[in-house]
Amino acid sequence: MAVIISYLDIISLERAKNYLRVEDTNLPELEDQEISSMIKGAFLFIERWTNHLFGARDKEQFVPPKIYDYPINTIDTVPVIDWNNYYQQNMDKLCHQATAPVLTQYNAGYVNVEDVPDDFIQAALQMLKVFYFESQTKTNDTMIPISVKQLIDTYRRFV
Repeated sequence: MAVIISYLDIISLERAKNYLRVEDTNLPELEDQEISSMIKGAFLFIERWTNHLFGARDKEQFVPPKIYDYPINTIDTVPVIDWNNYYQQNMDKLCHQATAPVLTQYNAGYVNVEDVPDDFIQAALQMLKVFYFESQTKTNDTMIPISVKQLIDTYRRFV
C-alpha cells in the first residue's frame, strides 16, 4: 500500500503528463513545476469542496459543532477547563452556550492511495486538463467542469 505524503502520490507527475499527452519541451523543469502545481490545486479544490482530506493530518477543534473532515482515523477528547473564556474570545455561532464544547484532537484524511475514491482521481484529472488546456483558450469561464462539480457534490459533507 502506498502511503499519501503529497498530492503527487495520488496522481504522479508521470501519470499527469501521460493523461495530458505532454511531450518533452525545452523547459521540462518549469513545465513539471506547473503541472505539479495544477495537481495540488485540483486536490485542494476537492478538499475544500468536500471536506475529504488527502493525506492524514493531526487536527483539533471544539466539538460541538460537528467535525467536517473525513475520513476520521483517530479521535481523542480533551476536557475544556475554561470554556467561558474561550467562548468570549471566539463567539462561534454554531456553538451553544448551554452546551460546553470539548476540545477534540483527531487525525483525519485518507492514509493510503488505494483508499482514495476513483471519482476523486478522475475529477482531479479532468480539472488538470482544464487547467492545462482551457486556461489559454478562455472557452470555459468557470474553470471547473460541471461534470466535475456534479461528481464531487455527491461526496460533499454537511452542505
